[in-house]
Amino acid sequence: MCKEQILVVEDEAVVAEDIRKILQGYDYVVPEAISTGEAAIKSINNTRPDLILLDIMLKDKLSGIDVAKHIINMNIPVIYLTAYSDKEVIEKAKATGPFGYLIKPFRERELIATIQMALYKHKMEQKLIESEAKFRTLVETTDEGICTFDTEDYFTFINEAGAKIFGGVISDFEDTNLSDYLNKYNLEKVHKHLKLRKENKSSRYELEIIRKDGRKRFLNIIGSPRFNLDKFVGTFGIFNDITEKKMAQLKLKRTMDSYTRIFENIQDIYYETEFDGTILEISPSIENNSSYTREELIGKSIYDLYFNENQHDLFLTKLTKDGHVTDYEIILEDKDKTQLTCTINAKIIEDEDSSKVRIIGSLKNVTEQRESEFARQEFEKRYRKLFESSTDAVILQDKNGLIDCNNAALKLLGYTKKDELLNLKLADVSPLMQANNKPSRETSEKYYNQILKNGNMKFEWILKKKNGKIFTAEIWLSSFELNGKSFIQATMRELTNIKD
Repeated sequence: MCKEQILVVEDEAVVAEDIRKILQGYDYVVPEAISTGEAAIKSINNTRPDLILLDIMLKDKLSGIDVAKHIINMNIPVIYLTAYSDKEVIEKAKATGPFGYLIKPFRERELIATIQMALYKHKMEQKLIESEAKFRTLVETTDEGICTFDTEDYFTFINEAGAKIFGGVISDFEDTNLSDYLNKYNLEKVHKHLKLRKENKSSRYELEIIRKDGRKRFLNIIGSPRFNLDKFVGTFGIFNDITEKKMAQLKLKRTMDSYTRIFENIQDIYYETEFDGTILEISPSIENNSSYTREELIGKSIYDLYFNENQHDLFLTKLTKDGHVTDYEIILEDKDKTQLTCTINAKIIEDEDSSKVRIIGSLKNVTEQRESEFARQEFEKRYRKLFESSTDAVILQDKNGLIDCNNAALKLLGYTKKDELLNLKLADVSPLMQANNKPSRETSEKYYNQILKNGNMKFEWILKKKNGKIFTAEIWLSSFELNGKSFIQATMRELTNIKD
């Protein structure tokens, strides 16, 4: 066990040495005594003694009180030594928070007793500080509300988490009574439990509060009595917000009530099967998407409905590997042998009690959607073929400029690659002025806005080839929308070459 180190700061060498010998006889570690304030401060900073015996009057300009002020934040107990009992000096010394005074001359027993009491008091204060710090950390960091009330249920303390649960901040609870947050029924409940506190009993209960913003919250409260010298002084409470739990319970009940309605009216097909594919449950919507009835399918293997057995094996392999599949496309065969294209979502689940594996999921009939997509793709292919083979120059543009053109347009404008024309506007392949002496850019912007409004337009326009040669063309503009965006198609045909 470490021995306490005591530093003696005393300007009388004989007195200092007597003190050192006495303390060493009691097994304290006592370095050489110091007689000046500056030396004392330096030594304290270097050695950090456990206690300092500090003479108020020292040899240099610094007094013992000055030394104590310099080290006041170092948390080292100080006992003053003085030959004076001057009231003014004592008052100045008290301001530094000493752990005791010894008036010279003093006896050995008095010296040791004062030191022992100072060291004990300091240790107790340190433990109290550590305990308060731990409690403060707990109170400030916990998600639970912590509060205290007086005998009339006025808040005397609340932590930040508690204030937040009540819908406010800590400063809102000065001179605030718990009853401010309660209706009549819950106020009676609190009074009932307050009676238990006065009988020195703790209790746990639920309480509904109404916050200042009008929102109701449900709290789970543990209340404990606070007594001081056998006198009831109030309540200590720990609480947490269980509103979400209460709402979840209510929602669960509502969900269970509405589950049947949802199950019976859902548009997609919900199903549940054994791992071997045996259908345990399937929603009535199957009857809107196939010629099967729900009763016909329950007990039947869903894998028997697959148009291609290999597809069933691929699906089951992926499901087993990942534990779930999302938007996996399969082809099922209807009762009348019609092929149904479906997307399937499935997940493997395991019952906690029986460890039995099941598959739950949903099917969506996308046959018409896929047929529409195929038709659109065919249309796009035909349009692209027509677009590329047209002898007239055709360009497509949006508000930012050209996005596509055919080979005839490249040839007309004297370019070899589409990339050279991308994002260019009509004015960018035109001279600065048109035949009517109006700026090309201003006029083209005007035409662009008109075509979006009117749908189509035909006009003559002077264009400029890549090599600078200008010519007159007849232009047909038409607008259309695709996926919520506006586009313009321009068909251009050269009319007359104009001399450079």
